[in-house]
Amino acid sequence: MLGKKIVARYKDGSIQKGYTSNFNPDKDFFHLSLIDEATELPTGEIVEVNVSILKAVFFVKSFKGDKEYIKVRTFDKSPAGPPSQRRIILIFKDGENFYGSTLSYSPRRSGFFVFPIDNQDNSESVFVPQGALEKVHIKKFGSEEFDIYLYEN
Repeated sequence: MLGKKIVARYKDGSIQKGYTSNFNPDKDFFHLSLIDEATELPTGEIVEVNVSILKAVFFVKSFKGDKEYIKVRTFDKSPAGPPSQRRIILIFKDGENFYGSTLSYSPRRSGFFVFPIDNQDNSESVFVPQGALEKVHIKKFGSEEFDIYLYEN
């Protein structure tokens, strides 16, 4: 079994693509079985990934993605989602913004999962280590206002 398709994006801008079957958000490391990008088949090389040096772990539908696709950066036309999901805007230290929802944000945890608001996004979910973030804006329940919690790293 190959495991989950992921793209590991590092804080330094580098990227590794492959499969993992042992990612755990409460662990500091996981193993990544690297792929040959031309064939999308495993190369046989397995690397240990240190979560603390990552910007994010993208659990993806496809390794190729669409570089020309323009991601949604607004909540205007997105469905509200289940009440347990909170809308969230992440501002990464490199300046990138991510609009999505989360079930489990806490500034006390080492990281958390978010889900893109855009159904066409190649990512099914994204694990974000706290150390990669500059700010976090969370929308108040039953309100159009954000910043029930404003976290600045």
